[in-house]
Amino acid sequence: MRRAHLLLGIASLAAGCASSTHDFSAGTDPWETETEATAAEWPAWPAQAGPPAVLGGTRFSSGSEPSHAWAHGRAVVAAPIDEVWGAVQWQPGVLVAIFPDLPEVDCEATRDVEAGYAMSYAVKEIPNDFGAIGRANPFTVHWRGSVTRDASQAITRVQLKAREVSGPVQIAMMRQSIVATPAPGGGTRLEIVRHINAPPPDDVPASAVGWVNAWYQALDAQVHGTREALVPTSYCFP
Repeated sequence: MRRAHLLLGIASLAAGCASSTHDFSAGTDPWETETEATAAEWPAWPAQAGPPAVLGGTRFSSGSEPSHAWAHGRAVVAAPIDEVWGAVQWQPGVLVAIFPDLPEVDCEATRDVEAGYAMSYAVKEIPNDFGAIGRANPFTVHWRGSVTRDASQAITRVQLKAREVSGPVQIAMMRQSIVATPAPGGGTRLEIVRHINAPPPDDVPASAVGWVNAWYQALDAQVHGTREALVPTSYCFP
């Protein structure tokens, strides 16, 4: 579904495979939020449930941050926030997370990889299009989540944060975050951020926008009971 060109770039490391690691600082706060200075980079909230409104662009390198493509998405999913929280737990959450990268990768998942969070897992994505060369160049993405509850223990906010923590040096940045809150009138608002710097043309805004749309598609399928047809559980959990 996504980024055969990225995997082609990875596969070019045919000999002397080089890998790198990336620090994933603590917390679940989103990678970006709207500010007065960046308001034009954020779409308006959709009036009803459906695919995200998404804007994309590019950032120049700054300090230790490499240049990257970004996407900011806003959507309403027709499900209460407690169902959204359930949809991103362990097995369903892994399958939702991997969907934007299918079918060009296989996956292996590990639960509870980071202490101190309401949920966490690692998703090892293994390129499957280039034989032994591709399989020798996997990349691992850590996901973590937190939940906020009110005095009655009702969920008022869910935060998810993810980052590629190890993989080929060609992936300079791959990260995303999601903030979920109850939507006025029902359902759940989702604010989705994606940042990517990988081999061209994967570092263009269209790639980041595509990831946002695909992640929402998988989440929507999960909360409405149709995810198995989209990506079967056996894909990551044989």
